[in-house]
Amino acid sequence: MDELAYKLGIDPLDLRLRNYAEVDPSTEKPFTSKALRECYQQAANQIGWSERNPEPGSMTRGNKLVGYGMATGVWDAYQFPSRIEAIITNEGKLKINNAVTDIGTGTFTVMTQIAADELGLPIEDVIFSYGDSKKPFSMFQGGSSMTSSTGVAIVMAAKVLKKKLLEKAKKMSNSPLVDAVEEDVTFRNGGISLLHDPSVHISFQAIVTANKGQVIKTTKMGKPHLLKLRKYSKMTHAASFVEVEVDKDLKTITVSRAVTAVAAGKIINPKTARSQISGSMVWGISKALQEESVIDENLGKYINANLAEYHIPTHADVHQLEVIFADEKDDLINELGIKGVGEIGLVAMPAAIANAIFHATGKRINKLPIHFDELLE
Repeated sequence: MDELAYKLGIDPLDLRLRNYAEVDPSTEKPFTSKALRECYQQAANQIGWSERNPEPGSMTRGNKLVGYGMATGVWDAYQFPSRIEAIITNEGKLKINNAVTDIGTGTFTVMTQIAADELGLPIEDVIFSYGDSKKPFSMFQGGSSMTSSTGVAIVMAAKVLKKKLLEKAKKMSNSPLVDAVEEDVTFRNGGISLLHDPSVHISFQAIVTANKGQVIKTTKMGKPHLLKLRKYSKMTHAASFVEVEVDKDLKTITVSRAVTAVAAGKIINPKTARSQISGSMVWGISKALQEESVIDENLGKYINANLAEYHIPTHADVHQLEVIFADEKDDLINELGIKGVGEIGLVAMPAAIANAIFHATGKRINKLPIHFDELLE
């Protein structure tokens, strides 16, 4: 796309906007949602795209050639079946059981948050128990799918649990909710309240006590709506814009700034989501400029199978990273309106870096990683 834009004498961003796909070109299906245009605009404004000189090799900063590049990323919005056991304990707390793992992506935090929101509980009153294959089924951690899979299952289990809690509350002696239906109540402050009169409130703990001290629980499967969604294309979108500096003499390459804007439906936890994307951006820098496996074709073995020779970024390699979440509402994708974040932060970065190197030097390199010796004349 970048090479085509330069040959046509069109701004690389303008070329994409002129050819913006309102439906998926590969399937001719509409997207469940697509806020990629907003990603382009917000990231371009943040990096100062319009202020650059588009001529390759025209921008300098001291002894450095400066280049700007951009690229687009897409990732399937995956969702897999997941089963949740939800329990209201004797103390009126909510316990969620699921076999999901957390490899440091914030799963524990986000699942606890979703469960707390669904039952109107403070975070500290939710116990998320996970990482045990004996617990109800979960898919593996991967594919940017865990929040949409297990998170949606929590929502489904919570809906059933709330029905059970209301039925138990209505059967309590002298219950003020005896005539209430689901539309009349709200779940808040660790119990059930009447919408029109919040002072009418029955705590979860009182409901369990009236249930002869027996916990109230349910098990429910969450799964994608395959029949409905087969009519649509399900994608997470992103746009990455980067600034690179290339030393005029040594040809060493530095990614001095990078901005990635992501359209991923509703963002459950902006802090953990931003961490996911910025981590993927580092991954993208690494793929573009450093990581490379070298194979001895005679032995069929990697000859750089250690961190001394397989290079990855350090703090000194990573500079200013910014993450933007476009406002995207998706009422079709699932009950939470969410799409995965993680890999989407990686997809566009290597191409954006390669494009920025071309803008800085006038040299087009399509093989990764790009090393400084390839820029030496």
